[in-house]
Amino acid sequence: MAPAPTLLGAVLAGLVLALAMVILAARQPWLGLELGADPDSGAVQVRAADPSGPAASLPPGTRILALAGAGERILPGAVDLVEEPDTVDTYAAMNDVFARQRSIARILQGQEITLEVVAEPGQAPSRVAISPAPYRPLSDLPAIFWLQLAVGLTGFWLGAWIWSLQRGQWPARFLALAGTGLMISALTAAVYSGRELALGGATFRLLSGANHAGTLLFGVGMIGLFLCYPHRLVGRRALALPAIVLGAWLAVDQLQLVEGPPLGIHLPIVLSMATILVLVGIQYRVTRGDLVARTSLTWLGLSVAIGSGAFVALVIMPNLLGLAPILSQGVGFVFFLLIYMGVALGVARFRLFLLDEWAFRTLFYVGGVLLLLGVDAIFVYVVLEDRVPAFALSLVLVGCLYLPMRDAIGRRFLHRSTLTPARLFRDVVDIALTPPGADQIAGWHRLLAKAFDPLRITPCVPQDRAALAAEGLALVVPGAGPVPALRLEHASGGRRLFSPRDVEFAAEICAMLRDAMESRRAYEKGVAEERARIARDIHDNIGIQLMGALHSVEPESKNRMICDSLSDLRDIISNATGRALSLDEMLADLRVQIADQLEASGLALDWQVAAGGQGALPLQLTHALRSVIREAVHNAIRHAGASRVTIRLSERHGAIALGVTDDGTGWTGTPRAGGNGMANMHRRAEALGGRLQIRSGRDGTTILVELPLLSRGQAA
Repeated sequence: MAPAPTLLGAVLAGLVLALAMVILAARQPWLGLELGADPDSGAVQVRAADPSGPAASLPPGTRILALAGAGERILPGAVDLVEEPDTVDTYAAMNDVFARQRSIARILQGQEITLEVVAEPGQAPSRVAISPAPYRPLSDLPAIFWLQLAVGLTGFWLGAWIWSLQRGQWPARFLALAGTGLMISALTAAVYSGRELALGGATFRLLSGANHAGTLLFGVGMIGLFLCYPHRLVGRRALALPAIVLGAWLAVDQLQLVEGPPLGIHLPIVLSMATILVLVGIQYRVTRGDLVARTSLTWLGLSVAIGSGAFVALVIMPNLLGLAPILSQGVGFVFFLLIYMGVALGVARFRLFLLDEWAFRTLFYVGGVLLLLGVDAIFVYVVLEDRVPAFALSLVLVGCLYLPMRDAIGRRFLHRSTLTPARLFRDVVDIALTPPGADQIAGWHRLLAKAFDPLRITPCVPQDRAALAAEGLALVVPGAGPVPALRLEHASGGRRLFSPRDVEFAAEICAMLRDAMESRRAYEKGVAEERARIARDIHDNIGIQLMGALHSVEPESKNRMICDSLSDLRDIISNATGRALSLDEMLADLRVQIADQLEASGLALDWQVAAGGQGALPLQLTHALRSVIREAVHNAIRHAGASRVTIRLSERHGAIALGVTDDGTGWTGTPRAGGNGMANMHRRAEALGGRLQIRSGRDGTTILVELPLLSRGQAA
């Protein structure tokens, strides 16, 4: 059968049973009173009256001395308000509770009853006639009633859910059995513990017996669960032993073959819980080496220790010792739910990689609360009589002594990484700066070993992001550039599972490594670009100027060109540009250099400039124009066989248009092979968002350049 129908059937069955309990609780006579026992005299006292109830006339504090009706009269007492009938010492006393409840219920079922009451101490008793309502409003059912219903249904549905998913597994079966017992115990207790005053004796006895049966059934399921989970400890036949023993004990309880409930029901509950704890300890030893099973068991054991320990210590153990329960049984059922939810998480193996941290945090806070209560109790009973200063002093001591231990305990038991952010940063940078190869990969392995201390590190297929694998046994770490993706197995030397926090940490390490490698690539790219810039500038500027100086016949011109070359060389090396020049200033200096160079080579210059201005040119544009003009003129001198060079420059539509034309031989087809001059001119134009065209033929060559003119005065 598919899981969905099974789970749906369980939901419907639980709702039907809960509805039956609600109907049973509501079909009781109602007075509209909230009753309690006077702590001094034990008399039944009115704590509050519903304004719309039959006994609305009774003020709070009124003592009810007697109830009469239907030919019966009974003196109510504290025993009639007891939440759980098995808190008495003997079965005879418990039977007396049932008998008194039966008598009170018969009186309340009459058309009219008489209450003998005392409004204030010292006054004479008076009689009040009241007609009980036949039904109790649902709104009057106490919160403890609904709480027990919620606990019972939640436990039952969780067990059914796990069983529907793993129907053939014995742990799931026992878990469902325990959930059924929890539901029976909680729902039946909800009815009689939430009663107003009385419940029919037969009904009360039946519900109490069902409560005992459900509680022991829960014990059967829990003991059976830890007999076979995470590892089977006994054979299949031995799994029936808890049911046989506790079933026989239930028969002893129901037949009242022992003196009283302490031996009949409380002792088997305590022994069942003790058996569960022993089995948890045995399973912990058996699961040594099985990290997933031990992690699951850690959570289960923690849940059982907290839930069963609290319930037994606060509810069951006082009854066994003949003392009043410290905690209401209805509230105590919440502890059973904690156990059950922990078991469900473990059996379903739901997010086991978080359980170590959950377990530590839960133990830490529970331990802190217990320590606080213990120190407070010592101060109250031994040192101080006033509770307020005792509690304040306890809080100070716990805060000063216990809380600082948290980090040390966490590092010891959670195996947290000791890799500091500064150390992590240094290691990541070292890996990024190591040349690609075996040394870089080895550094990557060492870093992950420091961060997670895995037992094994192996390469894996490339991944986009860090992720858990094998239920937390492994962590997949993506690579970065030449660093490969890796699979880490068994964190902290095999003592824990990987967690979502480890995933976040691994992702952070990978992001840091990628950023560091990207910074290194950007640095290397910048170095390469700077070297290329220097090479272009030397070729386009220094080489051409030195060539002009070589061909110059006048010493003064030669010296000036050499000085300009040295100045440009300093600018190229330091990437300095000196003062930004206007277009007129730049063209004036350049015209002198070009004219001298052409004159020394025997060529004429035709300088046609229709642009200018006083604003400073962007430095990149100044360098580009100067370099392109020099390179074009240099090519005309060396390769064109020309007699004249014409330079045209104009400013239009926010751009500078440059044309350098010679009347040489030109070429057709592929340009003549040579140096890097042509390529450099193209790169300079493209770098500024411009374009360069070359037209060549028998009549000469023309180089056309268009460069966008950025706002004048812009700095480099």
